Amino acid sequence: MSALDLVFDPELDEPITSMGFIEAVTLRGRRVDITFRLPTFWCSANFAYLMASDMREAVERLGFVDEARVRLVDHFAARRINQGVAAGLGFAATFVGEAESNLDDIRRAFRERAFLGRQERLLQQLAEHSWSVEAMLALDVADLESLCAHDDPEIRGAATSYLAIRRHEGGSAEASDPAFIMLAGAPIRPEMCAAHRRNSRRICSTAAANAEMCRIQLQARLSHPAPGCEPGQRKDEGDHE
Repeated sequence: MSALDLVFDPELDEPITSMGFIEAVTLRGRRVDITFRLPTFWCSANFAYLMASDMREAVERLGFVDEARVRLVDHFAARRINQGVAAGLGFAATFVGEAESNLDDIRRAFRERAFLGRQERLLQQLAEHSWSVEAMLALDVADLESLCAHDDPEIRGAATSYLAIRRHEGGSAEASDPAFIMLAGAPIRPEMCAAHRRNSRRICSTAAANAEMCRIQLQARLSHPAPGCEPGQRKDEGDHE
């Protein structure tokens, strides 16, 4: 489950575990079976494929696991997604004639959006604690690491989340490198900060609204089983398309 905590919904930038997508995890010797369900039957196939593929990779990195079998249920493309991920195929090879790429561009776009969103959440927390624009933009990566141990839990959480993506998506992350940078890697200058943050806030608000809608849809789905099922029992549509 700790490995699955590191797998994020690509659109919402939230762990699939906290979103409630994981239905079952079973360890059988050195094999792990993972069952997951998305908020609706019609959730985007490319997002579903990305999550399923990421789950398999994350769990198979564990030293005590030889194989992870990921099974999406109750989804229009479940059969093809499950077969494609199990075979190690890319998205385009799984959806021959329907997909033109292996989702690298989509994944990159969502990681960039996640970068801006996490950055804005930390900037907002610092601003609420009376930090000036100049003081925030003067921080380097070493300062960012210090904020991860801040007394305030909101700042600590936002700093930890942003530092993780700053190290992996923001180019050089040496101790003396600027903490807050543009997507292209240049430091954010004080005179451009207001416009930059307006754009980031727009991104954050859209993602937060989508995340809340997903939670509502998933809860409604789990609370109302498919016709013909008893309460608490779900119709297995894993082979339906």
